[in-house]
Amino acid sequence: MWNALADALSRRPDYELAHVTTVTPSVPDLIRASYASDDMCVALLKALGSKAFEDSDKDLSARPIARLHRYAFDDGLLYYSTGSDDPPRVVSRHDEDFKYRILYEANDTPVGGHLGREKPYSSVSLHYWWSNLYKWVGTYVRTCEMCQRVKPAPHAAAPLASLPVPSGVGNP
Repeated sequence: MWNALADALSRRPDYELAHVTTVTPSVPDLIRASYASDDMCVALLKALGSKAFEDSDKDLSARPIARLHRYAFDDGLLYYSTGSDDPPRVVSRHDEDFKYRILYEANDTPVGGHLGREKPYSSVSLHYWWSNLYKWVGTYVRTCEMCQRVKPAPHAAAPLASLPVPSGVGNP
């Protein structure tokens, strides 16, 4: 025998599962295609020995040359490793719109949740790398209207002074 008097929540006709938003699989394809239009990426790929960019006239400056051992090129993607124990991260092109798209996925979607600076940063930095990533995320969160609305309001700390001891019963 089943429950004939179901409640309104369990029998709502418009009830459907929540949609989960993830980074689209076309993002790596967009990154692969964008390397040719980015001078820094072309110079890195040339220095790493990529056949597609060996005829390029782009050269690296001193700082990227010193960090060249951290870069790797595999399956058409440029990777950057911050340390030996960290997994390599895909190098993003130097394009503001593309970086904002990645940050939008990490912060503004229902999965992101407008959780401040650290959560989107940890989410993005697991898979992507670009210079000044932490600063980019901080600026993005500071300019996000929803993040500012849901941010907890700062409150004053409680006083550290002790309360006065009454001298007797009924005396303040």
